[in-house]
Amino acid sequence: MTELRRQIVRLTVPMMAARLLAILVPILVIGMLGWMDGEALQIRSLYMPMAFLFFALQAIFDVATQTIMALRSGRGEHDAGPTLASMALVWFVGGLVFAGVLSAGAPALADVLGAPPESADHFARFLRWMAFANMTLAGPVLCAAALRGTGRAGPAALIVLVGSVMEVAGLAVLGFGADLGTAALPLATVLNGLVGGALGIVLVSRAGLLGGWGWQREVLRYLPQTGLPVCMSSLVMFGMNLAFVRMLSPFGPTVIAGFATAATVQNLLIMPALTLGSASAIVMNQRLGADRPRLAPVLRAALRITVAVYAVITPVVWLSRGLIGSVTAENARIAEETARYFAIVAPSYLPLALVLAVMMALQQVGGVRMALSATVLYVVLTVAVGAWANQGADGPVPLYAVMSAMNVGGLLAVAGALAFVRRQDRRRLDRPAAQRVRS
Repeated sequence: MTELRRQIVRLTVPMMAARLLAILVPILVIGMLGWMDGEALQIRSLYMPMAFLFFALQAIFDVATQTIMALRSGRGEHDAGPTLASMALVWFVGGLVFAGVLSAGAPALADVLGAPPESADHFARFLRWMAFANMTLAGPVLCAAALRGTGRAGPAALIVLVGSVMEVAGLAVLGFGADLGTAALPLATVLNGLVGGALGIVLVSRAGLLGGWGWQREVLRYLPQTGLPVCMSSLVMFGMNLAFVRMLSPFGPTVIAGFATAATVQNLLIMPALTLGSASAIVMNQRLGADRPRLAPVLRAALRITVAVYAVITPVVWLSRGLIGSVTAENARIAEETARYFAIVAPSYLPLALVLAVMMALQQVGGVRMALSATVLYVVLTVAVGAWANQGADGPVPLYAVMSAMNVGGLLAVAGALAFVRRQDRRRLDRPAAQRVRS
């Protein structure tokens, strides 16, 4: 294994553990809300799309902070104080504005989401409290991102672990023990923010990164340049899944439930690819900061690791599709539909993983326009061709076949991305050294 691959793997393993927690904890929290009482079950259903929105907004700051710190680390600048302080300021100002807008529009949003009249006021209050509670997550999110950017993925994962444990434990104690119901979740979120943030500051300080303070203008550059595109890509993919649900609705609730179950499992299965892309972006940005402008070798190393990982995952998922369906679905018919999805789509997971790894990396190293364009084109083509194939169909098989074919077709985007990175490498090498280092 080359040194580049070792670097990527060292970052990927703890980052994958943190991503797994980031996926599983919200699922567990939403499940716990449903166990409380009948009204909490209503609130849970209404809150699910909003939870995705909160997570997407946090990802903007997470990715931008990670990118800045990777560049600074490559330049030998190990003071995270200015980055953390500046990001926190933008987070709180933006968070206050967002929370204010959400608070004012909460009743209308409850109506749009279809809240029953008897639950609308409760949901509006809950949403207001969650908007303000999520502001306290600045500490753990930003500290973990800063540590990852400097190559310290293990301590970053520890922050996520401790904060997640505190949130789940707080929800259990306050929601069930103190019988606070859904009011316990904002309090548990604040507990996550305070404890995770305090631990984050300690770990950043112990790593010797807390020196220096003051405003750092580059945060306003990297928030829209790297953080926002990752968020937008997630929203676009979320919209595509909503379109799939609408296409599948004529086939009945069993097919929709099978697809939803498979999509949830798939979110876990694509996590290694996304993590490998993000880990390779850290290595690439560190190289850019250190005026080592050749990034293509890093991307090729990440793709080799992705091939090795998914050469195992893909056949295992396909061969165990029946077992996955029976374990994750509540009845035999839904389990059968879940297995059918994996029978058709799982064989395309290796090319899909390569596409996801490349796009995640490009979004953080200056290839935003190409990555977003490729993502939008993939979504539009998949939805359009899927809708055409779905016309007159008596089941979901044609749509699933289109999904699988589009995943394989995504290899064209991988080839294009490699050509793009090589071209950018040549351009950087042609510039004077003083112009190559990104500030």
